[in-house]
Amino acid sequence: MIKCALISGRGMGLMHGGNFHNHPDAEVVAVCDMDPELLAAAKEKFGVPGYSSIEELLAACDVDLMLMIVNETRRIPPLRQLLAAGQNVFTEKPLCGLEGQFRVREDDLPIAAAAISEWRDSGLKFGIDFNYRFMTHFRKLHDDIVEGRLGEIRMVRARAHFNCWSHVIDQILWNMGQPEWVSVMGDPNQEGGWQRMIQMQWANGVIGSLAGSNLWGYDDHPLRIMIVGDERYAEARGLEGWYRRREANTSEDEALWESEEGNSYQTSFPRMADGVIKAMHANESFPADGEAAWNELVFEGAVHRSALNNGERVWLADVEKAAMG
Repeated sequence: MIKCALISGRGMGLMHGGNFHNHPDAEVVAVCDMDPELLAAAKEKFGVPGYSSIEELLAACDVDLMLMIVNETRRIPPLRQLLAAGQNVFTEKPLCGLEGQFRVREDDLPIAAAAISEWRDSGLKFGIDFNYRFMTHFRKLHDDIVEGRLGEIRMVRARAHFNCWSHVIDQILWNMGQPEWVSVMGDPNQEGGWQRMIQMQWANGVIGSLAGSNLWGYDDHPLRIMIVGDERYAEARGLEGWYRRREANTSEDEALWESEEGNSYQTSFPRMADGVIKAMHANESFPADGEAAWNELVFEGAVHRSALNNGERVWLADVEKAAMG
């Protein structure tokens, strides 16, 4: 049985805590929040002791996993505190964003870099909630790529509403690895969610594009990802689930899948919890570990630098080197 402590009394934290607590191989045994009302709500929900600080929690509890579901604007200090105390940690995305989750800037990377370096040296387990990896249609796309059904990959095309921004980036990186460089149109100083058009290229010559906005709606799917190979191309869309694969240069479906009950956005959260718990039992890395969390930030840092410099090509390796010092 994996004993968990939940650091958060807010809605997203309670949701994650519930997914772990309802798993047959895990339970929440303690909760923590500095807000008295939120702490009281979490204590009542799980029927466990509550603590108003991480220091009190660490002194009183012996757990296997910390569910640290705090905001990206203040995620790094408690993460470092927990790692220093020898704790395994699961958290939300993005790893760091002082201006919010779809306004990650290059200045966020050095803040997170210290935590990543400490995690890499620790031998502890650390992961992030890229739960879209557990949505059936995105899994189908991933499997078709890694199992070679699309042939040699030539191009990536994606778009997303900013509510799905971290996830669409993770989907690209999960399927393709880090691109070599990006070139970006957009104004990072624009208030709210700055609109952006991203061009990218991988070291093997694959080209790609990603567009992001919070101005279009959900009626035409909040995110789409198409991967084009020299034998077939495939596309995954939306949160409820849609997937299609076709032979190259044709319009006839070779495979078409649409979601059925139980294959949706909501079920991806307990699937992620199940993956984390299984990794704990098997002593394996989490389904989306600290490297996945860091890779998203490096990509976003390169996007930010390119946009600030009128779309110049920015190499991700240079951004990472600058962040790590």
